[in-house]
Amino acid sequence: MPNKEENTILIFNQYFGHQLSWMYAGIENTMKKESAHSCALLLSTYTEVLGGLITGNLRERGEERKNFVAFLPYLGDYYVELHKKLDLYSTVRSKFVHEFSLRPSYVIWVNEKTTDKKGIESINDHLNFNILEYYRDFKKGVENYKKDLVNSGELFAHFIHALAIRGSHQPKGNR
Repeated sequence: MPNKEENTILIFNQYFGHQLSWMYAGIENTMKKESAHSCALLLSTYTEVLGGLITGNLRERGEERKNFVAFLPYLGDYYVELHKKLDLYSTVRSKFVHEFSLRPSYVIWVNEKTTDKKGIESINDHLNFNILEYYRDFKKGVENYKKDLVNSGELFAHFIHALAIRGSHQPKGNR
């Protein structure tokens, strides 16, 4: 019989593992100069999706900002502080989703290798979106979320609510 941690991860993988794999594949397949905007759009939108698992409001209209912001602490304190200064929901996520063209002061970088830079930087009123670095931070954020999911009944309840999981929460094969 699996312990609590194993059971929680089994449930996460059963109900969200495929979606997460598709998310990663979509990001990785658009990580090139020709599709850099699409990749940045995916990353910012998926930040909102993971936040929806945290809040439990993934499917609720009007909760997009709250969901996006909820995942920022999992990306790291840097993103929380940058959001306080720039409102990342408006300046990044909404710009990518609603404008589909960048302002001259926005640059999306696609490097060949991950650097020590942050995924989003504001330098002299220019916004740099570093795709590989944001993806690195996003994947770490997912792992941080999974660790918290194991230890927080409230977070687990939000996950179950967000995905509208009904009935027994035993992973297949353990019923």
